[in-house]
Amino acid sequence: MADKPIQVLLIEDNEGEVRLIEEMLSDVGNIFFILNRANRLYLGLEYIKARHPLDVILLNLMLPDSQGLDTLHRIHEIIVDIPIVILTDLDDKTVAIQAVREGAQDYLVKGHVDSGLLERALRYALERKRTETDLNMSLEKLRRITDQIIMIVIRTVDLKDPYTAGHQKRVSDLACSIAKCMELSGDQIEGLKYAASMHDIGKIGVPAEILSKPGALKTHEFSLVKTHPEAGYNILKHVDFPWPIETIVLQHHERMNGSGYPNGIFGKDILLEARILAVADVVEAMSTHRPYRAALGIDLALEEILKYRGILYDSEVVDACLLVFARDKFKFENISNA
Repeated sequence: MADKPIQVLLIEDNEGEVRLIEEMLSDVGNIFFILNRANRLYLGLEYIKARHPLDVILLNLMLPDSQGLDTLHRIHEIIVDIPIVILTDLDDKTVAIQAVREGAQDYLVKGHVDSGLLERALRYALERKRTETDLNMSLEKLRRITDQIIMIVIRTVDLKDPYTAGHQKRVSDLACSIAKCMELSGDQIEGLKYAASMHDIGKIGVPAEILSKPGALKTHEFSLVKTHPEAGYNILKHVDFPWPIETIVLQHHERMNGSGYPNGIFGKDILLEARILAVADVVEAMSTHRPYRAALGIDLALEEILKYRGILYDSEVVDACLLVFARDKFKFENISNA
């Protein structure tokens, strides 16, 4: 059975070039190309928007209504999943490199192309785009699995410490909102989300009767609770995360003046993500019910971090947290003050 014809949209204003390309694509053996053409970029965009059958775009960067890389940008504004091969008079290595960086699958210069090269460029563009699509689908599937595993971890900790059920998720929500306010990169925010969602995993090793004790903890009991950051680190360090999740978890009870635990480190020696997590953790903990006290509320929690701004908590993180509540009207979800 013959392969399905490859639908090509040629965006080219030079009639001579159009005829040459038609001849080249008709002389490539058993591969069948259907050539659709537009002699202006706006006509090509209309063709794309009309959702005609389309596999690959063959594009001249130098058109009467668009010049240079802007021609590529304008196509990407409306579609990104169709591979683009550039065939142009613009023989500029810098432009060629930038075009490929910005999503073009290949860059060909007129006068240096024969039928075999053009056929291979179009076919390989399709194959690379399919491979890229398959890889993105695999990454998305892996991301979903990771999220599901983390949900299992969260529920496991919630079962061990039911009085703080939902704590890790709420802390993660606030931590990510603070990070966005501080304009951290998307990659940093993603790593912080995962770390915050698992920051109390080490409490699995703390006896349940201590976690749910209604009164004040004795010194030796609190010492056991203080082991949970290191216990969490020891669990997570065996996972090859692309972010320093185990270190963020280890440091989330460290304080700017060195009074925190488990290692008493100071200031900028604490990862920024851990400094954000520390503030989010305190605000959520004070705002919600605990076995040993009623909820203190958001106002007292924000007063607490403001009081110790620059002492226990990073000043920039505190400022961002206050802004998240005042400007962005942040609210914890599924919160119970019973």
